[in-house]
Amino acid sequence: MLEIENRTKPPRFILKTFRDLTLPLILITEIILCLWFGDFISLEVKSALYAISLTIKGILLMVLPFLIFSFLTASIGTLKKGAISFIVVAFSLVVISNFFATSVAGFLGVITLETLGAIHPFQENNQSLKPLWDINIPSFISNDLALALGIISGFIVSFLNISFLQNTALNLQNMALVFLRKCFIPLIPIFVLGFILKMDYEGILDIIVQDYFAVFLAITCIAYGYIIILYGVSCGFNFQRWRTRIQVMLPAVMTGFSTMSSASALPLITAAAERTTKNTVVTGIIPLSINIHMIGDCFSLSILALAILSSFGMPMPSPQEFLMFAFFFVLARFSVAAVPGGGVIVILPVLEAYLGFSPEMLSLILALYILFDPIATSANVFGNGAFALIFEKVHSKWQSR
Repeated sequence: MLEIENRTKPPRFILKTFRDLTLPLILITEIILCLWFGDFISLEVKSALYAISLTIKGILLMVLPFLIFSFLTASIGTLKKGAISFIVVAFSLVVISNFFATSVAGFLGVITLETLGAIHPFQENNQSLKPLWDINIPSFISNDLALALGIISGFIVSFLNISFLQNTALNLQNMALVFLRKCFIPLIPIFVLGFILKMDYEGILDIIVQDYFAVFLAITCIAYGYIIILYGVSCGFNFQRWRTRIQVMLPAVMTGFSTMSSASALPLITAAAERTTKNTVVTGIIPLSINIHMIGDCFSLSILALAILSSFGMPMPSPQEFLMFAFFFVLARFSVAAVPGGGVIVILPVLEAYLGFSPEMLSLILALYILFDPIATSANVFGNGAFALIFEKVHSKWQSR
């Protein structure tokens, strides 16, 4: 009887996939309901929900420096002291790859948005939703300072190689993860709802729904096209090896898409990379880079940011401004948490500081990022496979010298 009952239960990966897709489905439902029934909600309720969203945002920005410091200290501090030279090469290539991908995304994003002509600036509206209350929540240290302190403390903990310090770093990371998983992630639907109601009240939501499907499609084509070229670089553009390396990585890509988790695809990425190279260095670089090398996020967040600037009638950033944004964007990638929306949460202050994002724009990119997360994660997985193969090539030349 037990065997028969077990057979009738859905496979675990189906249940996990459904659970992971719950948040995007909730956000899609919120958008549809606001479009259909937003006019029936009283102004007082909308103002209260908008005030709640602003309060949650303030709490997040207050806690964010601690999150950045914790994740950076743990990710760098728990690395083995004897592998510092390997780590320096790996981190350098991760920074170069992320920065180059973000820069390419900005260049191609501007061209693509001009070509599509799909983004219509929001028309000025005399009616603006005001929050029922506005609490000024202070931030005790800046995110830039937390970023610098996290890097420094991480290298100190790694160099000293003391178990107590490494355990403390891991405990800090666990506390940060508990806050995100137990406190902030469950509140994301409420956090986003207030801003969705505000955009619906001001006539913005209709334009977003009409315009951003084309943007999502463009991001997918550009990101995957870029990564396919990386696979060509990894094998010297030998067509047979090029095709083989892409084919063996497809199961990992599908796993990343269905679970929205790069970590879930880690064994498949490693197995696929090992099938195409005999160098065991790939088994070391993939776990190291899995949560910090995210080409899909580089393209999705950069192009979405430009699209949102266009939607709100703001000018495109100059090359110097975008490169400054890309620099801090890449640094912030080292403090990303492996939770839904984690890729964008730590980027919010960077968008606010260097691209001039308003609270409404920040909530919009958070919602759009979560909706796009399955495709962005699959691109991250696909890109991590290419990065491991390129790293193996660079590392071999570096060792020979």
